[in-house]
Amino acid sequence: MPLRVRVRGIYSTAISKILNDAGIELVDVSPQIAERLHIDPRHGLPADATVKSDDDDPSQMLILGFPEAVDKITDILEDTIPSLITYRPRIGLYSCFKAEVLGRTNHTCLASTPVGKAVLVDERDCTPGKVIPVTVVKVPVKPGERLVVSSKVRVVGKYAIVGYGSGVSFSSFIRNKDRIAKLLEVSAELIRDGYSIRWRSNADEADLNDIVKELPDLTLKLKEVSALLEKVHPNEVIYVGEHMNIIELTYPSKRFLDAVRAEASPTTPYHHMLRTLKEKGEGVVDLLDIVASDVSSDKMEVWVRKWIHQRLSSRKDVVVHHRRVLKKNVLLGRMQPKEVKSEDGIHLTLKRTIKSAGVYDGLGIPKEVGDYSITRVTEGSWHITHEYFSSNGISKGLYININTPPEILPDGTLRYVDLEVDVVKIHGKGCRMIDSGGFREIIAGNAISGDIIENVIKEFSKILATYCSTAK
Repeated sequence: MPLRVRVRGIYSTAISKILNDAGIELVDVSPQIAERLHIDPRHGLPADATVKSDDDDPSQMLILGFPEAVDKITDILEDTIPSLITYRPRIGLYSCFKAEVLGRTNHTCLASTPVGKAVLVDERDCTPGKVIPVTVVKVPVKPGERLVVSSKVRVVGKYAIVGYGSGVSFSSFIRNKDRIAKLLEVSAELIRDGYSIRWRSNADEADLNDIVKELPDLTLKLKEVSALLEKVHPNEVIYVGEHMNIIELTYPSKRFLDAVRAEASPTTPYHHMLRTLKEKGEGVVDLLDIVASDVSSDKMEVWVRKWIHQRLSSRKDVVVHHRRVLKKNVLLGRMQPKEVKSEDGIHLTLKRTIKSAGVYDGLGIPKEVGDYSITRVTEGSWHITHEYFSSNGISKGLYININTPPEILPDGTLRYVDLEVDVVKIHGKGCRMIDSGGFREIIAGNAISGDIIENVIKEFSKILATYCSTAK
């Protein structure tokens, strides 16, 4: 059986092309992408996995589906797209195991799981110490989110999710009233036999005979899983339903996808970066794509940079999004643009006035009210510098942050991913490296691609030569 994948979201053309070129069968393809890639839409065929951009965080993609399919797709994308950051949750959606009830905290019932504490739902009795079978119904996507497990055991198939009970529900993507009516008819016998069923989006256009054939397999699997759950020890996973990997797309990733998309359809430089704008910039990107069909890529790049330059120069502030690997993101706050250049890439100089006293992190020197910082950002560079000055303009110290090349957006957003390697330089004391332990943790977590590791090492050497030689 071929591996079948559905692709959705702002990266869909480029990702579809990459997967299609790798021999993956694309299904439920939009008419636009089918035309661009000259492929059959293949409606009505079930997907083994779905790749889609995250609605809440457009710089991330979700890959979710059956484990082998998710792993295969992730491998293809990691082997093709540069500078990806991949988060692999330690447990999958619809995984089943026994959990020990821990009791209530702030009116929330908690249970122990193989990956720590989880929220327990669908269970009225939250008596501590009780051990019950559970199914994972929500996997954390963002730092700080909790795993959610349900005491209603269920198993997952291509068309349906089956558990014990007497209810029927539908994916929000199933909108055809005739199909809903037919699925209700199919559900009736299962409900009479004491099963609950949730119809997945794959059931919307699939052959009804194929859908019906899957149901006995799911009820049998549910019985097998339930029987195993009676015998296993707590936290021993005996059924893995689906995997979900989260991919962070960095500046080099998006620029690469621009080039891939351009092979299938006219594409402006910075297309995918501009698609992540919080402001409604969709019409602007569509217009730029149309212009790109008649203008060279080099000229388009100059024009778009000038437009970004113009937008940033008229802004009163820039908001810095300091994204982190495997940790909660940090909003560094607003800085004032002092200088914007767009020759050979965008160069940004930002100023921030210090409004509270204390100690500068990493530098370990006094922070005084009236001090100010000058931040220098260069498109394509793997580091950003923050230099701190006293109120009378004397340099106090330099903090150099190694990160993925920054995205400098026309709406005043500056976004990059911190790579946990920093160099500080204090007047008269030379340079020293800090946070290298964090970088080792990132590597150990298998989250960053090999080319990111290589670039960090190269950048560190460059920083030492540029800022830390004895002549400096």
